[in-house]
Amino acid sequence: MPESGVEVVWGALSNAWRKAQYEELWLQFRPRGSKDVFDAVRAAVEVANQAVEDAGWGAEVFTEGVSDSDAGPAALMSRAGPEEGVRAWLDAFARHLQDLGMSGKITAAPKAFFPDWLSGEFELPRQLTAFVSYQTLDLTLLDADEQERGWHVPSALTSKIADTATAWGRFNGADVYLLRNIYQTRTKNPDVGPTLADGAARFGQARVAYLRSEPRRLAWASLSTLGRTCYGVMDDTASWQDRLAQVLRAMVAFPGDTDLAFVQYSNALTLGWSELAAGRPELPYVKEWQIRYNRHLDAQYIADAHGIQLLTDAHLAHANDLSDWIIEPLGAGKHLVQAKDLEPWYATIDPDPDTLAKARADFGGMVLTPEIIAANPPPWR
Repeated sequence: MPESGVEVVWGALSNAWRKAQYEELWLQFRPRGSKDVFDAVRAAVEVANQAVEDAGWGAEVFTEGVSDSDAGPAALMSRAGPEEGVRAWLDAFARHLQDLGMSGKITAAPKAFFPDWLSGEFELPRQLTAFVSYQTLDLTLLDADEQERGWHVPSALTSKIADTATAWGRFNGADVYLLRNIYQTRTKNPDVGPTLADGAARFGQARVAYLRSEPRRLAWASLSTLGRTCYGVMDDTASWQDRLAQVLRAMVAFPGDTDLAFVQYSNALTLGWSELAAGRPELPYVKEWQIRYNRHLDAQYIADAHGIQLLTDAHLAHANDLSDWIIEPLGAGKHLVQAKDLEPWYATIDPDPDTLAKARADFGGMVLTPEIIAANPPPWR
């Protein structure tokens, strides 16, 4: 193949396709020369999808989820039908990249799998997780679709969040897994802050996970849409108090840049706040989708009471009675509000029901309801 061309490595691609039982195919463009090819790859995916659609293969061959990696952009052929259609897609993809002046090869994308204990084959207990809502750019300048899909946190703050998250999570001997969009890689470099920040800004979804299998230990940070982030810890050798202290450090790292934060148990490797839909206990008044579509209320209301939360002056103004709570000012109108006794909240996965009921009464009008949502519609609608 000439140096200026784009080579389709069919042998590697067909082997990966066969291993996936001909149902899907992860592919990767590995460029020669400049690595700044993501936009070209995304455009080539659209062109190739249209080409097979026009040729009658659209129902059987389709590629999506363009993600990035150090070796080059990757994409998932989620409908990988008959060989003729797959080859037609790859030919159109390669041809468009070459028309754009690209050179390199299209091959199977390597996949990084978690060890069995973390892969979903075994049910893990929920883990202590901090949910943090960072301040965003002005969302009223975007339409609803744009604001729901992006990260939208200022770039300088994004860099600080990502660098701090990697410093917070890494530990000696850890394996490092990096997710950008829907493609995960494994790296030997624990200092992936810039890459994590780029993934969040570009895709609205990025996660770094540091893990060890013996004894089991895991720390992860997930940056998702609308500045909503999750930090979680699992450690078979640490007490719940020590694990709680670790997630708390991540939660309060940037109080002046935080609209809302709280700690509760969630699934290991939680990617985003959508996990609240399966939270325990269930949200008292609203559903997860109502939280998702009302980001503008994060700095004034909270979906439920927790043992620990970071709140604003506006949150506190809506409260009923916080005399039984420890309130620590953090500056910039932010406060760390925590229960005097954290054991009923975090010693087990489910908080003590009586403790939770009293906390909800204490928080009063701070807890989000459908009536509050109706009275405060999103400014971008």
